[in-house]
Amino acid sequence: MVFRLKFRRPSVRNVLAVVGLCAIVAGVVGTVLVREAKVWLREESLPGQADYLVVLGGESGQRVIGAAELYHAGVAPRVFVSGQGDCLVIVRRLVMAGVPADRIDHECESGSTMENARMTRQTLADKGIHSAVLVTSWYHTGRALKAFRRVWPEVTWGARGVFAGDTFAKSIPVYETGTILAEYLKRAWYAIRY
Repeated sequence: MVFRLKFRRPSVRNVLAVVGLCAIVAGVVGTVLVREAKVWLREESLPGQADYLVVLGGESGQRVIGAAELYHAGVAPRVFVSGQGDCLVIVRRLVMAGVPADRIDHECESGSTMENARMTRQTLADKGIHSAVLVTSWYHTGRALKAFRRVWPEVTWGARGVFAGDTFAKSIPVYETGTILAEYLKRAWYAIRY
């Protein structure tokens, strides 16, 4: 006696139902992650006075404005730019924003947040730095602070997050959804790798 198992192929309707359910779940989870990003991803603190402002590359518009504002407010007497790609653009824009060129140092080789931290330490190690403020996108502040504190724990690190336009005032920052969701993935990767 031979038993034959008969497998039924799922119907198109069942497949579409599963795909639809997955899309709804992904939409709800994504909305919650983006809406709560201001609480879950953002970490800001400013020391009264810092030795350096460290501007991380990757977005040369708002980060330049944030760094120039902090420099002119007297938060730190020097600025350091870290990151490949837009490093020299950031330096030029800082000068256009009134930061004297002789007050700006830079390294243009690092390609990730962890490399930013390592290259910043390597470049500035002999400068006698005790405190510094990271200037980066608001959703990047938490991961950036963890990386810099891990690589250079002798320095007291603070962070100032910048945001595009009125995005931060909105309950769901729609225009930054992709980068916010990518930041959650990067945080998970950093938690596993470092």
